[in-house]
Amino acid sequence: MLKPRLKVWLHQFRNIHSSCSMSGLKKLFDSKIQQAKSERNDTFQNWAEFENRGFRKPEYMTCWLIEQYGNPNKVLKRDTINVGYGKVNSIDARASQLRQAVTRPNEILVKVHAASLNPIDVKMCQGYGHNLLNFRRNTVFGTINKFTNLGHENEFPLVLGRDFSGTVLDVGSGVFDIVPGDEVFGAQDIHRTGTLADYVCVDLQSVSHKPRTLSHVEAASVPYVALTTLSALSGFLKVAEGKRVLLLGGSGGIGTFAIQYLKAKGSYVGVTCNKTASKLCMSLGADQCFDYTSPDYEKLLLEEPRFDFVFDIVGAQSPDWARHFLQTDGSYSSLVHPILENTDNMGIVLGLSASLGSYMKSCLLNRGNKFSWSYFQVDRIGLLEVAKMIDNGLINPVVQKVFDYDNVPAAFDLVSSGKCKGKVVINVSGSPEATTKDSAETIIHL
Repeated sequence: MLKPRLKVWLHQFRNIHSSCSMSGLKKLFDSKIQQAKSERNDTFQNWAEFENRGFRKPEYMTCWLIEQYGNPNKVLKRDTINVGYGKVNSIDARASQLRQAVTRPNEILVKVHAASLNPIDVKMCQGYGHNLLNFRRNTVFGTINKFTNLGHENEFPLVLGRDFSGTVLDVGSGVFDIVPGDEVFGAQDIHRTGTLADYVCVDLQSVSHKPRTLSHVEAASVPYVALTTLSALSGFLKVAEGKRVLLLGGSGGIGTFAIQYLKAKGSYVGVTCNKTASKLCMSLGADQCFDYTSPDYEKLLLEEPRFDFVFDIVGAQSPDWARHFLQTDGSYSSLVHPILENTDNMGIVLGLSASLGSYMKSCLLNRGNKFSWSYFQVDRIGLLEVAKMIDNGLINPVVQKVFDYDNVPAAFDLVSSGKCKGKVVINVSGSPEATTKDSAETIIHL
């Protein structure tokens, strides 16, 4: 039996057809399409979470992306894209990579107010790690692509940027402690769409409530360097109090954070930096600075008591070099390792095999000391800890310069120069929210 509404429609069609009015038929079709769209969009969720509370799901966004690897000044471009709320075929990687919409229970959609740049963003723009990272972006088709040379278009377009701070617009059904309207900060996983965009969709593990004492611009400078530091020090933190740590490269984003974090944990912190950066490092709490440009640099280090941990932030040295300055059971960890470079040059299988061989060789040659390669890892519990330390005054962000959203290429130039003291931040939204802080009276320290 036909439904009553369908009967009415058929009756209307018959009347129009009998009168041979094509304009009337088109008018009816248009009215029914508009009615269907209205019924589809007028759901309780849309009304309760967005229309009535002032939040709207975005249709379009601007972002800074690349469609080929190369010098940032030549390949970076600003574009406007549809965020893609409709269903996207899993094979259409171009559409799905740029899609910024909550589709899984643990996802969160964030309106980005600020994002910061890291050296990895510059290197990724130039193609660093493209084989392994693209394989992770295209898990289903990655193996086929690498062996058949098909589907490389799935790699682009690529939005860069890791750190972000902003306001929540939408959450998945599995997110209970973050709601639309909350201010959050975090760092996007390295193989996912970047944060140099109006909106970014992130996993719950990549995000936490923003420190109340910081503006969005300040908060955006913290997450990537914080989580990279926590990952590198994960096996050391339980015994960090009273231990001696040497940071190789202390004036950059990771170094300026690591100094403060280790001091808060009760460690003695020595730092290598040039003479012009020593004042900054000492102001952050470093106990001693060693000028690596001095000809007596290594001699001065040898005169010091041996260190319990050497954290090589810039890849300045090797495990063989570090063992001369380490305690017998000391640890050396480096952020610069050959995994991504090997997979770029040799392919995934051979590159990973060569990297494993290199790692095992270093472990065997440096028995008595612990040796590790460090890398960024998402860690929501770590972000929560860092946010609390910031609000308690134990850590302060170090921002060298803030750029407007229109000047992203200039920000890449500054990071590429290798002369950054702290972090470079992009004011993405340009709104007053990006630079304002909560008043002290509204901040409750738990």
